[in-house]
Amino acid sequence: MTKIYSICGFIGSGKTTYAKALAKKYGAFRFSIDEWMIPLYGEHIERDVFDHRLSTLKALFEDATLQLLSLGTPVIFDFGLWTRTERQAFQDWASGIGVEHEIHYLDISFDICKQRAMARNTTLEGKSYEMTPEMLDLFWSKFEVPNPDENVIWVSQKD
Repeated sequence: MTKIYSICGFIGSGKTTYAKALAKKYGAFRFSIDEWMIPLYGEHIERDVFDHRLSTLKALFEDATLQLLSLGTPVIFDFGLWTRTERQAFQDWASGIGVEHEIHYLDISFDICKQRAMARNTTLEGKSYEMTPEMLDLFWSKFEVPNPDENVIWVSQKD
């Protein structure tokens, strides 16, 4: 059966690397927010504009996913799913369309994520957003680590 995978994790947790490995393993099509948002809209967008465009892009990804699934192609969402509400909405949507789905949470400490994100700033190549320590601290305050009662596959990784 064709499946949808979604990758949950903080900035620098290795979501895109993990999603690429899953895509190769399962012959899946991968949707990565950063890899679409930056080429389409640039790197510096006001928050409310960013959120609107992100919502539009996610809706387009969902429509495209239906087509891919009809062709028997698994799909991977490299989205982050930072909050319980986002994770539940994903699960509700996937269940609503009758597709088997999994959320994989990359369990990486904030310190390692911060180190990776700061190192990545030197090699962005238009595929990731530049991060400052202040931005990472702010975003971490909004990130909700999944609870044990959520239907999430925990993936422990080392630095």
